Amino acid sequence: MPTFEQRITIDASMDTVWEVLNDTGSWSLWFPGVKGALSLPAVAPGASFSWRDGDDTGAGSIAEVDDAKGIIRAVTQDGGKTTTHTFDIDRAGGLFGLGGNDTRLLYRREYDAPGNIIGEFIAGGNPADMLAVKQTLERVKELVEARSRR
Repeated sequence: MPTFEQRITIDASMDTVWEVLNDTGSWSLWFPGVKGALSLPAVAPGASFSWRDGDDTGAGSIAEVDDAKGIIRAVTQDGGKTTTHTFDIDRAGGLFGLGGNDTRLLYRREYDAPGNIIGEFIAGGNPADMLAVKQTLERVKELVEARSRR
């Protein structure tokens, strides 16, 4: 299963990062592949949603929400491809995470590659997926830091 994972440090509190991740109204601004309508009233385990990206449409569901650990896991389906998106927040500022106001956000994107081991190997080095992970984190950081400055 190809897995793409990156972290970013955000100059904001964990609470502000968590607010943005749970704000379904902002998902079209940062969630990968969701550029249009999103029907998700709340981020809650078992909630399902539909999305649009141009002419492409798909469905998804929230597999896990852990407020205490700061984890949201969503699963999207696009045609025959199922992708798991895991967002995990962690305090990063100060010595050993104490003090300071920085929050570290991890985004992990994983999916089953078509074909056999060769398909997985090729997909595992896919620069488009790595770029999508990086851009997602950058968009979240931009939104969170703008909200934090208010």
